[in-house]
Amino acid sequence: MFNDKNSTMKNETKEEKVELDSENENEEEEGVEEETELSALSTQALEQKLLSLRDQSNKHSQVLTQKLATSQSGQNLLHIGSSLSTLPPDLHALLTQLHPVLSAAESTEKQHLSNLQKLVTSGNEIRLEQRRVNHASQCANIYEDLIFAERRVKRDANLRKRNVLEGYSNDKENDILEELDHVASLERTACTALSLLHDLHTSSEQVSVLTSKLSGADASSLPSIHTPLDSDTERAQFVMKLAPRIRELESDTVLSLVIRFETILKKVQREQLVNIIYNETESGKTKNDHQQEEIMMIGHCLGGLALLGKGKEAESIFARVAIMPLIRSKVSMGRLDEGGGRGECAGLFSLLDDMSNTISTTFGEILRLSESMFDIDNSMEIDLVTAGVWVPIATALMADFGINMAIFSPGIASILQGNYIAMDTFLSEIASRLLKGGNNDIQLSKHPSIITEKIRDAQKRIYSHPKTTEFYKKWNLPIYYQLRFGDSCSRLNTAINKTRQEGWITEILRTDEDVDKLHSDTGLALSLFIEVMDILYSFWRSDIFLRPLTHRFLRGVVQIIGRLTNFVNDGLEGKITFGEEHTTSNENEDSPNLANGSNVLPENIDKHVVIARERYCWGDIVEDVATVAWDMTILESKLTHEYIEKVKEASIGNDCAKTEADEIGILVKDVINNAVDGIKPFIEKAWNEAIVKLLIDKCCGPLAAVKGVAATYRMTNRPPPTQASPFVPTILRPLREFNSAFRCKIPPLVGVRWKIAVVNTVAHRYSMAVEDLIATVQRTEVALQNRRARRTVAGGMSDGEKVKLQLYLDYQQFSKNVQMVGVDPVVVDGISKLRTLTKDAEN
Repeated sequence: MFNDKNSTMKNETKEEKVELDSENENEEEEGVEEETELSALSTQALEQKLLSLRDQSNKHSQVLTQKLATSQSGQNLLHIGSSLSTLPPDLHALLTQLHPVLSAAESTEKQHLSNLQKLVTSGNEIRLEQRRVNHASQCANIYEDLIFAERRVKRDANLRKRNVLEGYSNDKENDILEELDHVASLERTACTALSLLHDLHTSSEQVSVLTSKLSGADASSLPSIHTPLDSDTERAQFVMKLAPRIRELESDTVLSLVIRFETILKKVQREQLVNIIYNETESGKTKNDHQQEEIMMIGHCLGGLALLGKGKEAESIFARVAIMPLIRSKVSMGRLDEGGGRGECAGLFSLLDDMSNTISTTFGEILRLSESMFDIDNSMEIDLVTAGVWVPIATALMADFGINMAIFSPGIASILQGNYIAMDTFLSEIASRLLKGGNNDIQLSKHPSIITEKIRDAQKRIYSHPKTTEFYKKWNLPIYYQLRFGDSCSRLNTAINKTRQEGWITEILRTDEDVDKLHSDTGLALSLFIEVMDILYSFWRSDIFLRPLTHRFLRGVVQIIGRLTNFVNDGLEGKITFGEEHTTSNENEDSPNLANGSNVLPENIDKHVVIARERYCWGDIVEDVATVAWDMTILESKLTHEYIEKVKEASIGNDCAKTEADEIGILVKDVINNAVDGIKPFIEKAWNEAIVKLLIDKCCGPLAAVKGVAATYRMTNRPPPTQASPFVPTILRPLREFNSAFRCKIPPLVGVRWKIAVVNTVAHRYSMAVEDLIATVQRTEVALQNRRARRTVAGGMSDGEKVKLQLYLDYQQFSKNVQMVGVDPVVVDGISKLRTLTKDAEN
């Protein structure tokens, strides 16, 4: 319903608009025509025309009013009101009546605006005067602070000129207290200078802004007492006039603090030297009191320098005044080689330890104070531990050519490794050594206890300093690794060459005690594998391993294992032979035979004659193959268990996070497991192929006697057999003896497959021989079937039946022998065939 009404209203409005538009168009056309006519009319005619137009206008107004009042859309217009009956018939008359009212309102508004402007102007003048008063008070305070600060700095300069700091009066306690108060006033002066510099910077920016941009009020807005006043530069200009004095105050304050800091450091050094010489004759209480005041004065100096942004100057002063003299007094080539030969750097450990202990004893309280004052929100305005101690030590060691060469480039791997361990240990513990400990009797408000977290943060700053990066770049660690890996490769080559010359039984180590101990500790039987194991473990010994070279040593492990695996694989395949060629430079054909086992050469033999062992392939000796496979099994087991833990222990430091340690452990495990991937295939090949082949060849040798069974009974009139042939127990004897000897050295991954393979092949060949023999016997019986009357009296059996009975007894014995070596005869196809071939003789 509501929608219908709205649509009706819209339609009516559209119709009215169309009518009005058409009327307006008609009027415009008439107006154009009238304009052309009006130019030709007289004044009287024009007046009449004007009256006529006014009448028409009134009529049109009345018509428009009536239409608006009678239409539904016109009644809904809000600005017309609820009733249109009160509308005047003439809009011009309405405007005429409202003109006096509007004129009065306009004049009243102008009067009020004028009064408001006067009030705001007076208020702004008062505000301006109040602001000037505030600025004047601030300028007075600034000037007063400047005067007092200048006086304190001037007083400090006068004290320095009179050399008051060189000695004290008889009343030392009052003297040091006055000095402490004076140093505290210098810190306050630094604070004042910082505030003045801030005001000067702000004033400079304010003047720059006002000269580049003028502010003005919005002309369209009314005046208001709350409108901000225009900025002025009166205060800023006053402060800028003081700029030279403020800058001079800053430089004089820094100079006073620097000189005072240097003086107190020298004084601390002198007192420490006196205490050492005279064995601390001063009472403990007095000493602690003086030390407390000196530490507090240093704290004021450091605080003042930090306020003025001169932390680098404080670090440089501490390094130059406190640390460098100590370094120059202790570091020398003689001290470096103390306790050892020239160039061995045997005294490096003790030198670094002595330096850290001396610095901690003399300046430990100062370092702890600095660390507690400035370690705020991971920002250090003054870092005395890093820039004051470590940087000068590293610079001194790297700047002196002789010491640099002795420490970083000794040319001998063991010395380089010892030097690196000494320096790396010193660097990793320097923060802990300098910041831990201290005098518990000294209690300072600025000196809280140094906790482990602060020590850790200080150590991180040391490691992240550019000087530390430069220090580690001085070590030529890749060359060190090449030297160590070259030594290991030489050991491996020597062991392999000696093994090839003398066989697996050669002893590579020097003493029998070492051999026996390593054999018992490792469980390895062959010296080559013991040597390889020792080489692999030597990579991670404390006198060889360096943590930055972990990845390189792991690569060396992979290479050593790969070299050994290739060597045993080539030997198993016959590509490598053991023993020596029999060569001689003596052309005498009558030279004696050297194969008699004698190691003494006759005098008539040339000196270049070499007693040689016959060359052989160890892969053709079943005992050698089994022993090598067992040692490879032990090696693989140790590498994947004990060795991984050894590598992880060496490569994961105490400072490693848990996530980092876990990642390193996973990486080490993956590398070692990939390195030994070639060992298991070798073991399986050695047992399931090489050993099986060799044992089959040995076991099949007695099978040639199977043909002789027929000859034993043919035309001999021998009685029927009652036991197995003598050769049957010898068939599996090589397998039985080998199994007994190596029962405890069979790798778990091999199991009994190799025995089943041997028995299967031997039984198959045995059954083939028996089958051929039975076929021969049957052909013989067919040929002699007309002579069956010639049977032996004993048992009434033919020769062929005796042969079959003998084969049946042999089969039974062979089955028992198979069971004796641990193989079930049921799973052996050759035995089943033997039973089928000999079942006729079962009864």
